[in-house]
Amino acid sequence: MQLRHSLFYLLAHGIPALAAFFTLALYTRWLSPEAYGLYSTLLVMANSANIILFNWVYVALMRYWNTSEFQEDELTSLVGVVLVTGSVLIIGVATVYFLFTRDALIAATIAILMISNAIYMGYQRINSISLQAERYLFIELVRVVFTTLLAVGLVLTGYSWYGILLATSLGFLLIPLVSPHFWQLFWHYPKSLNYRKLLKLLKYGWPLSLTFMLLELIHATDRILLSWLVGFEAAGQYAVAFSLPFQLLILVASAINMAAYPLILQVLEQQGEEAAKAKLADYLLILLGLLLPSYFGLIAVSRDFMPLLIGADYLGESLRLLPLIGFLLIINAIYLFYISLAFQIAKQTHKTVWVVGLAALLNLILNLILIPFYQINGAILASLISYLICVIYGYRLSANFFKMPILWLELGKLVIAASLMLIALKNLPIGTGLLEGLVRILIGVILYLAMIWLLNISKVRLVLDDFLKTVNKRNESTHYQS
Repeated sequence: MQLRHSLFYLLAHGIPALAAFFTLALYTRWLSPEAYGLYSTLLVMANSANIILFNWVYVALMRYWNTSEFQEDELTSLVGVVLVTGSVLIIGVATVYFLFTRDALIAATIAILMISNAIYMGYQRINSISLQAERYLFIELVRVVFTTLLAVGLVLTGYSWYGILLATSLGFLLIPLVSPHFWQLFWHYPKSLNYRKLLKLLKYGWPLSLTFMLLELIHATDRILLSWLVGFEAAGQYAVAFSLPFQLLILVASAINMAAYPLILQVLEQQGEEAAKAKLADYLLILLGLLLPSYFGLIAVSRDFMPLLIGADYLGESLRLLPLIGFLLIINAIYLFYISLAFQIAKQTHKTVWVVGLAALLNLILNLILIPFYQINGAILASLISYLICVIYGYRLSANFFKMPILWLELGKLVIAASLMLIALKNLPIGTGLLEGLVRILIGVILYLAMIWLLNISKVRLVLDDFLKTVNKRNESTHYQS
């Protein structure tokens, strides 16, 4: 089931990534760096605010869905109450912002984006935790196609950055408005709202929400300070350089996490801690087994594909920054999608605030020091140091109550396999271009799989032999029956 769900979630996150690559190629040609910088800054600000308001209930939903402490109807009702309350608060804040600034465009755009995103994420999180991977994939596919076509059309007709944000909001709302399943889940008010249980969810989820907000603050601080200390053009260049590796690496990691984590929690509740740790060790190998070749592969094919995806005004800086940003995102993914799970599993979520709070404070100080001297490079270095603090301090702190398993030898083999793949691809005697890039990808996949086989990572030979024996037995059984 984990492999099947992983494939569904890879598609569900891979399709938006492909759409993002397509729109990035258009936006970097149609929008100025200043307009793109404003668009990306507003998007980050809206996401950060949503994390504070809503993310706590999403993470609590995932942790308690398979426990006996809550009924499913209770959890969906509580999510609905939180969405309504948060939406009212957003409208109120947007109204106050308008009264002070008279900027109706930004007030309305951010309010609609935040509310629509909250509704969509709440619905999709329920689909994910209830193991409805097919529904999750279908909804994401419809949203991406609708949003992409509408956003491109609005930008073409002159609506610039606010056209993109409007299309994004309408895409989030499309499925909830027309889906009978959504209304079955949320179109009722709980007859007896248990505030004690809501407080329990809040106690578990709020520290994680604050933690995610602090992580988003690390992600947003560099862009905001670049805009302030250097200018919107630098922020736009940085946002574009960040976009391509982010779409590939973080979204791949997110897809693996969404497929594996609900199953790990299920094993924890039904089979105990040791069985869950065995699943976690395998999960880490799968996570880095996909992230490392993706990172090295992106570096190898960057000059083949990035000129097709990124406008000339952004290309040089994006190519230069790619290795550093990709490494930064790998470190971020290790903390976000692995180390931080220890705090959630052990229900010690308040301690994540210590880890990420320290990193966020350090990030702010380093950005203020480094950006005036090193500009974009300074912002990247500040974020990299901050994420390293999260991984090292988070691992040591979480080991006091739930030590995350790490198969160091197998991880070393993964690094060797991905590194040899990169060296081979860099030394291929072919030029650059679309066809050459496709050849590199094909050769890279073959080389990486061959290295996994030769190094016998995670006893892959034994697993494959068992799989082939099972297939042969089924074929023989079918043959005798016929």
